[in-house]
Amino acid sequence: MKAFDIMNIMNKWAPSYLVDSWDHTGFQIGNCDKEVERILVSLDLDANTYEKAVKENVDMIITHHPILFNPIYEITTNNYKGKLICDLIKKDIVVYNAHTNLDVAIGGINDVLAELLGLEDVEVLETSYEGLDGILYGYGRVGNIEEIDLYEFLDIVKEKLDAENLLVYGETDKNIGRIALCSGSGGDFISAAYKSGADLYLTSDIKYHEAQLANELGIILIDGNHFNTEKVILPIIKKKILKESNKNVEVFIHEKSTAPFKIY
Repeated sequence: MKAFDIMNIMNKWAPSYLVDSWDHTGFQIGNCDKEVERILVSLDLDANTYEKAVKENVDMIITHHPILFNPIYEITTNNYKGKLICDLIKKDIVVYNAHTNLDVAIGGINDVLAELLGLEDVEVLETSYEGLDGILYGYGRVGNIEEIDLYEFLDIVKEKLDAENLLVYGETDKNIGRIALCSGSGGDFISAAYKSGADLYLTSDIKYHEAQLANELGIILIDGNHFNTEKVILPIIKKKILKESNKNVEVFIHEKSTAPFKIY
């Protein structure tokens, strides 16, 4: 298959009209006519991801976060990103990403996260686009679970996200039954989570004053780590490509693209 065909599989799932106005994502590096037999799927594209791509001899890398986001004014080997781009071009590796369009798409990251955590009667948390057919697309999801103790739910989150730690803000001595969530950085949607009637809001990259706001509104706030709330999409991308390509390509998952850190 050509790289163009693989991009079409992704674009049908997460079309470009769902890309947010501030976002820069899609086909970013390489030749769309290149024959593709091996693909690496990763959340990010860094030197570690590139080394994995070379090791697996892949023709194409698909990521969630775009390597080209902010404007760059030179591509040289004198800096980290410039060298990485030069290396990718030398190896003739095609780079494609699906960012905000995959966040809001039907069956995208937030739907996967909601299903993983067992939410029912799921709705969009913050609408960003309404299709001609009346379907609502947007950030985050909100839904219901059978009422349980908060700590029981936290254990479920840790297990499903394969997370060692969670940051929990707010009063913890309570039961919960309505859950809002947003993969990645969802601090902007705390008020939407409150208005949705959620008892708890799961997202990541929480700032001090966002935690204060959630506490004032009486909603429990969980920071599940940016990488952990989004890595759930990687096996889904692999499954989608294998199915739509009739398994005419090999797909590998790179699960270590986040910066290493420790809780000390």
